[in-house]
Amino acid sequence: MSTYRNDQVKMTTEVESLRNMLSYVEHLQSYDAKMLTVPIKSGKWSIREIIGHLYYWDSYLMESVIPRLAQDASLPPFPYPAVYNRAAIASLEGRKVSRILEGFITSRKLLIEQIMSLDDQMTFKIRGSEETFTTNKLVDMFSKHDMHHQEQMESFLTQA
Repeated sequence: MSTYRNDQVKMTTEVESLRNMLSYVEHLQSYDAKMLTVPIKSGKWSIREIIGHLYYWDSYLMESVIPRLAQDASLPPFPYPAVYNRAAIASLEGRKVSRILEGFITSRKLLIEQIMSLDDQMTFKIRGSEETFTTNKLVDMFSKHDMHHQEQMESFLTQA
């Protein structure tokens, strides 16, 4: 099997992980909105806030990363996570749980569509890092981020 084929399989696997979060959030729509606004632990976000946070990062990828992706591109550094996450949570002010979930679902479908149109062999750098990234690596980073938050939400909902 060629390296190209292996990369295609890897990309498909990572995109499936993004789709899994999409399915999970669709499932969350069946929960009572009040349950989704309870912090998962003391001092932690609620499921509403976690989904809003994921939505905000999806938007960043679609607006600031994917449009700039090209072979050997030099992308701006990622935003500082603590500051970006505070902005994500602030953006949720006054928004109903149902609207946040629906927004995430719509946005995630579009993100998956955009990712599937990318060349999975493409390499690029992020300014401030000497590391060479591939499209697969980028998708892998965000799919692991999804899995981390999904585990948190599942743990909370199982104990509730």
